[in-house]
Amino acid sequence: MTSNLNLQSMKIFLAVLDHRSVSAAAVALGMSQSGLSTALARLREALGDALFIGTAAGMQPTTHAKKLAVPMREAVQCIEQRILNKASFDPAVDEREFRVAASDTAEAMYMPRALNVLTRVAPRVRMRVVSMAQPQLQRALSEGQVDLALGYFPDLMSAEFVRRRIAQHGFVCICSIDNRELIRDFSLKRYTEARHVVVEAPTRTHGLLETYVQKRGIRRNATLITPHFMSLPEIISNTDLIATVPDAIAHAFAENSRLVSLPLPFRSPVFDAHLHWSKSVNNDPAHRWLRATMFDAFVNRAAQG
Repeated sequence: MTSNLNLQSMKIFLAVLDHRSVSAAAVALGMSQSGLSTALARLREALGDALFIGTAAGMQPTTHAKKLAVPMREAVQCIEQRILNKASFDPAVDEREFRVAASDTAEAMYMPRALNVLTRVAPRVRMRVVSMAQPQLQRALSEGQVDLALGYFPDLMSAEFVRRRIAQHGFVCICSIDNRELIRDFSLKRYTEARHVVVEAPTRTHGLLETYVQKRGIRRNATLITPHFMSLPEIISNTDLIATVPDAIAHAFAENSRLVSLPLPFRSPVFDAHLHWSKSVNNDPAHRWLRATMFDAFVNRAAQG
């Protein structure tokens, strides 16, 4: 008779055990009370035991039911997590660490918004931002060493990866508020004559901008070449140098009152920022939650305000 013991019957057993009520168990499982009662009767017959006795305090498990509780729960978890891939994830209590590949620009653009949400809804979850070259990133995503890639990664086009656009960006010029002559009459001639800070960071946006201006014969007089974006506010605000940066980076620098953001004196190249992940984690509950939470923080909340 044990052939009647299947995943659904085990879940019914556990629901009655946890709720001590047939009606409450039926609600929890989305079943009718009569349907659950019929299934429970079949389970009693299959196991040769009453399993639960109705009392004033609710449905109390028999001695045999108590012995079955742990192995039954382990069996359900094993089937759902390892076979049906229904692993659970509770952001309120989970202490998981997620690894996100991002450049310093993407980190400055997006992580503050993500952390504001994560701190509120998942206080024990940790984020680790890593930076790596493209070949290593592809392998890390494939092997699960990195959960998500965040930003502009045009090389992640393999069919094994999924991507979802979060924003489109262009470039702007930043200069010191004291650079009044440039601000008053910012032209292509002044752009090419100005002294520039050129950020040669290991990001695809740098290559995108360089290719764009070179194809159009636009020359930049590079006085300082640096791999760092985060040093720009201090450098630009205290010199007559200018820099061309992604618009979201300029927005991140907006708190520095000595910086001015100017539209480029030519049509700006644009690029899309995406969330990238491996198809191998597409149905993982923790990954689904992380992706949905970050997408909401980057897109929906940005649109709201």
